[in-house]
Amino acid sequence: MEYPVVLALEDFVPVIVGFLGFALLGRMGPAKAARRAGVAGAVLIGLGGTAKCAWKLVYASGGGDLAVLEQSLFPLMAAGACLLSWSLAVTIRRGGRTQIWPFAVAFLIGVGGSAAAGSLHPMFVVATFAVTAVSVLGAIVAARYRQWWAVSFFVLGLVLVTSLVPLRQSPSHETLAYQWLEQSLNTSAQALLLVAAWLTTRAAARAGSPASPALAADDERESV
Repeated sequence: MEYPVVLALEDFVPVIVGFLGFALLGRMGPAKAARRAGVAGAVLIGLGGTAKCAWKLVYASGGGDLAVLEQSLFPLMAAGACLLSWSLAVTIRRGGRTQIWPFAVAFLIGVGGSAAAGSLHPMFVVATFAVTAVSVLGAIVAARYRQWWAVSFFVLGLVLVTSLVPLRQSPSHETLAYQWLEQSLNTSAQALLLVAAWLTTRAAARAGSPASPALAADDERESV
């Protein structure tokens, strides 16, 4: 299939929209460590998506097949989503101690599995579960603030992303029509994520939800 430049350019849209949604969620952490990890996770996810988009654009422009850009997607996405998931887990526990090591272990399992298999499929699995966890944890945070529209948007966005799996396994996957359908669904999913994240963070700001006293003290010490 000849991949058109306009389709490659459109692929940047869900990446940018998704990054904004992830960044909003990452900033909800009740302590600086959680916020920094959340924002760093959003940046890594955005970098992974941008690398994949750059690969498509170079390929569509006749610049060759820069496989390293395409292969950067899942490692960066997995690392970023694991960090963001930990940040949201801390947010759900209202600053309670939440160990980061299970999230780090999940990422390292993907690294080790990919190295052993000589394939990025294990990293793809970790990235998929981690990004799913972000939406689930985001929905839990939204429910805490009774933002039921946000919960619905998190769930619907997850359904749309999940629907991409059978499409990619279709015999018609390589057709231009299917490529446009996939990217349209992905763009819609990321737009839903952004709206859900915005509704959730707005509700949290209105509630003025404070961090726990212990973590607030940690923030004060870090600022000294």
